[in-house]
Amino acid sequence: MVTQTESPPIADYGLIGDLHSCALISKAGSIDWCCLPRFDSASIFGRILDWDKGGYFQVAPTGIQSVERRYIPGTNVLETTFVTDSGTATLTDFMPIRDHSHEMGPREQAPDQQIVRVLECSSGSVHYRMECYPRFEYGSIVPHAHHSSENTGFAHGGADAISVWCSAPVRVVDDGFLAEGDLSAGQKMWTVVAYQYRFSHQASAWDEAELSQLLAETIGYWENWSSICTYTGKNREAVLRSALTLKALTYEPSGGLVAAPTTSLPEVIGGSRNWDYRFTWIRDASFALYGLFILGYTAEARAFKEWLEWASTGRARDLQIMYGLGGEKRLTEIELPEMMGYQHSRPVRIGNGAYSQFQLDVYGEIL
Repeated sequence: MVTQTESPPIADYGLIGDLHSCALISKAGSIDWCCLPRFDSASIFGRILDWDKGGYFQVAPTGIQSVERRYIPGTNVLETTFVTDSGTATLTDFMPIRDHSHEMGPREQAPDQQIVRVLECSSGSVHYRMECYPRFEYGSIVPHAHHSSENTGFAHGGADAISVWCSAPVRVVDDGFLAEGDLSAGQKMWTVVAYQYRFSHQASAWDEAELSQLLAETIGYWENWSSICTYTGKNREAVLRSALTLKALTYEPSGGLVAAPTTSLPEVIGGSRNWDYRFTWIRDASFALYGLFILGYTAEARAFKEWLEWASTGRARDLQIMYGLGGEKRLTEIELPEMMGYQHSRPVRIGNGAYSQFQLDVYGEIL
């Protein structure tokens, strides 16, 4: 397995998402942050905030010599290429998105959410390990993990549950799941984590053809979205990458945009200015959506306008500087003293008390 030092630099994380939530992936192939089903839900994998208790989902070969990463151009599909002492393999990570023809609007029904990962050996041979250790409610719940078939595991605790499927046999180890094996050039290992709703114990079985189709659909969605961009000036690829990142931070059912997909990553390592940014600030989102608008993304701008009209309805004096993704007004802030924090930066907070601040500029941002 890849040796990953505790709390890698924040800049080492890549982002994938499905317009409902996202996952942060380290250079070691480890998902150290993911909240499901929404950006502001409690974490399923939260090792970035507590290395011992937070939970993670790692896929990588052993004997790593070097690592390179890139996004497939025009998409938010992440590729990590590992060169090992015996071969080369590429890990492709994505959260499936079905193309809705870029229609934005209020759709709060439960999404069909998965994290899909495929490791493909391109030369030589590699030995790999898949380790999945979900820890619900910001690491406070160690779920019950058990088999539902040779290739599928199920973990549930409290209100959350996930299924874990792998094309290799899955073992239950220490309240989590483990799979390992060898790949030769041209061979692939697929694995899927799916969020389960309404206490469902029906875990899906997958096959390579179905997952390959999901990958093609997701790449197609992002490429179609990128094709809308009207900017043709200097540094177009950097501009488009910024636009793709903003799109990935959009909560499609409402049109709201999170300031960041994380909570409690510190302004200064070891400091206490660690806030929850998984909400929509009117000022920040207005600037971000204006940027998308001038690039040709009118659907996102229209959806945000509709979200803003919905969230801000009420007396003028009650206007807030920020709201929840669904228009929630009370965003009560609490501390989680049991969490270690990113590189021991405490406290870890969820919620944000800034919702009650009075700032006159918010009226200008609305206009």
